[in-house]
Amino acid sequence: MLQEWIKYLCDPIDKTSLKIDKVIKKKGRDILFGTLKNKSGNIYKIKEGVPMLLNRQTQSIRTVDSFAYEWENFDFDYGKKGWFQNIVKPVLGGTEYFKGKIIIDCGAGSGRQSLWMTQAGAKFVFSVELSDSATTMVRKVTNKFKDKVFVIQADIAHLPINRKTAAIDLAYCINVIQHTKSPKKATAEISKLLGRSSDFIFNIYLRRGKSYLIDFIQFFRKLIGALPNSFIKLISFMIAILIYPLKLKRNSFKELWLDVYDLLGTHHYQKFYSEEYLAKMLAELNLKIMKRTYYAMLLRKVNTLT
Repeated sequence: MLQEWIKYLCDPIDKTSLKIDKVIKKKGRDILFGTLKNKSGNIYKIKEGVPMLLNRQTQSIRTVDSFAYEWENFDFDYGKKGWFQNIVKPVLGGTEYFKGKIIIDCGAGSGRQSLWMTQAGAKFVFSVELSDSATTMVRKVTNKFKDKVFVIQADIAHLPINRKTAAIDLAYCINVIQHTKSPKKATAEISKLLGRSSDFIFNIYLRRGKSYLIDFIQFFRKLIGALPNSFIKLISFMIAILIYPLKLKRNSFKELWLDVYDLLGTHHYQKFYSEEYLAKMLAELNLKIMKRTYYAMLLRKVNTLT
């Protein structure tokens, strides 16, 4: 992390400011290893340039081990066409939307979407990821845009972002919320960063009348849950081979394979929700759907005083 970026961070629990405690290794302005500290004495490590802002109250990284494996073992820079066709164009109109924006990518995974938004002209991206793939992301993403992408290992239900110094234009959270311990809590935490003109690109797994299929998927996940991730990857590959000729989606085979693994992975939390749950949650959080497609929705905060 660049040393001047400390101003954007806060303690994930009490939201007090952080300061650089120790610098063990740095390269120019880039702190590679060290520690951060708040007034209460909470200490957080910096590892390979990534501030690791986790503690006992945040969701354990063990709950998302399969995602770390996923981003280490699937190709990195593919799926851009599907991302554009399914999310960017129908919801935002095109990649021009990202120009000059300050963005927080919540649950950034491999970092590929953070990269694509930066390539499209984003001014700055906070790339927040809970799994250990955060350090891998640094090598793949920030080496290309070192001054524009800030990778942070954190729980999106306890975001370590200082609202006073990080003026977020867009909160982006796609295919993530349903993998948190409490979707409502995570969504509420993200929405705290929204100002009057901020946008929130969001989705959540919905049942959509497919209860029997969903229940079977959840049962099958439990059945294979004790297997190594490498075996689940192989099973996902075999299922993808069977499904791909049906052309249920227009995605590439690699994207389909990734989607299947995503559904079957050993991550702890994966739920499908009803439209009623979604409507109630958004209403309670003062979030309004401005635009909605099959894959995503554009939200804005209403009645905000910020």
